[in-house]
Amino acid sequence: MDVVPDGIDDLIVSFLGGDNRAGERLVAAGPVSLHRLIGALAGRVDPGRDAPGARGERCGREEFEHLDRLERLLVRAFPEALFDAVAHDRTLESAVMRMLKSVDDPRAVPILERGLHPDSGARWSALCGLAVHGTADHTEAVVDCLDDASELTRSEAFDVLGRLGDARAIEPLLRRLSADDAHTARRASAALDRIERRIGGPLAPPVWLDMGPRELTTGGAAPFGEPWRVMEGLVERGRTVRDGEVLAVLENDYVSTELTAPGPGTVTDVRISVGDEVSDEVVAVVLQTRRRIG
Repeated sequence: MDVVPDGIDDLIVSFLGGDNRAGERLVAAGPVSLHRLIGALAGRVDPGRDAPGARGERCGREEFEHLDRLERLLVRAFPEALFDAVAHDRTLESAVMRMLKSVDDPRAVPILERGLHPDSGARWSALCGLAVHGTADHTEAVVDCLDDASELTRSEAFDVLGRLGDARAIEPLLRRLSADDAHTARRASAALDRIERRIGGPLAPPVWLDMGPRELTTGGAAPFGEPWRVMEGLVERGRTVRDGEVLAVLENDYVSTELTAPGPGTVTDVRISVGDEVSDEVVAVVLQTRRRIG
């Protein structure tokens, strides 16, 4: 068992709170830092009441991003420690599942495959890893995840199928295009689009349902109240865009962001140009959106 140096838990809590300097000290402390984080994620140890994300509890987006960065940092520094931990105690597999996306090691694959089992409780985490390590051999198991009770898991399964690009996923994806849930239909359409691009074109011409115009703005308050400025406009009127395509690059005095298409469609109006300011209330782009139905 690792001897835990004084201050390791405090450093984990500090990093999850946004202190990047704590990461250097955790790496300097050695593999024990990763073992301690794995123990926290598995609920074996408590690094402190101020670190809900490290205890595997629900956390906000910012906390989750800090946890994701800490996992990548420690796994890339000590990959052997990760595999040693699960070899010693296989019940830790669920805790390390999502970390496996950060390693380039074939030993990750069988662990991820076990995580896809409906009773594993780690399907979403396993899918995150298979987005990196998966092959067409995993298509059938990932398709099974499309019926998971968790919306988060289902969404990730659509994304992984798109990445795998296996034509065998086309039929089950087509069946989900008619779902009453617009989110499910949009995810299925995006996955089909990626697969068909990968295999060199659709097996049959797609069928679209027009959904009407959608006005797009920056979609959130700019940090510190500073308006967004358009640094690069990437679309013109009449342009056909795909789901998730970048329409414009924006920045202010603090950060930069991207305006992306929330679904496929045709640009019918552009009301921005490079250098223009775009606030939350100002329409930047209008899309004639559509939904794939076949």
